[in-house]
Amino acid sequence: MKPETNKPLTRQRVLEEALRLIDEEGLEACSMRKLGARLGVEAMSLYNHVKNKRALLDEVVELLVVQAPLPDRSEVTPLEELWIFAHAMRDGLRAHPRVLPLVAASPLRTPGALLILDRLLDTIHRAGVTGVKSIYVLQVIVGYVIGHTLVQTGGRAVDLEPGPSGPSAWRQVPAEAYPRLHSLLPEVAQWNPEHEFDFGLHALFQSFFGLDG
Repeated sequence: MKPETNKPLTRQRVLEEALRLIDEEGLEACSMRKLGARLGVEAMSLYNHVKNKRALLDEVVELLVVQAPLPDRSEVTPLEELWIFAHAMRDGLRAHPRVLPLVAASPLRTPGALLILDRLLDTIHRAGVTGVKSIYVLQVIVGYVIGHTLVQTGGRAVDLEPGPSGPSAWRQVPAEAYPRLHSLLPEVAQWNPEHEFDFGLHALFQSFFGLDG
């Protein structure tokens, strides 16, 4: 990739280029030296914009999280806001599967990410869950989004050869060894990861907020 040397170096450019580097070459390839080369600068110049590599990766995670748009609160209920955020976060993660392991292993601790967490916790409080339970609700929702997306993206997240995902992998199982799995093979044709995600998210909301239906 030819570096663009005619643009001023900014924090936003550094983060966006780091995200592109991970998308193209994987998390292990993201070094300050390689990132600097892609931006047409020496690696030391990057430290004017990010403290160190750990901070860089934390801010790449923030970049993904803050890209998940939050709706105008005057137009939605608290549960609709959480539902919209969960889907928006999932869409962002699916667009960058190679960043998923980093998101799964990195607590949200940058100022921008913490602002999102603060708003989501306030939304959960407005939905009627308060105190430490509100923290549990947030952690479970975020963990569900990350975990389901990681399962769905499969090898693309960890640079493995792609293979069947979800129940599609059951198609070749022998009936005598796995009778229940085999009996459900006709149902696999109806399996849809989008419906599965909504099913699980709705089940969580039922448990947390006492929804009916």
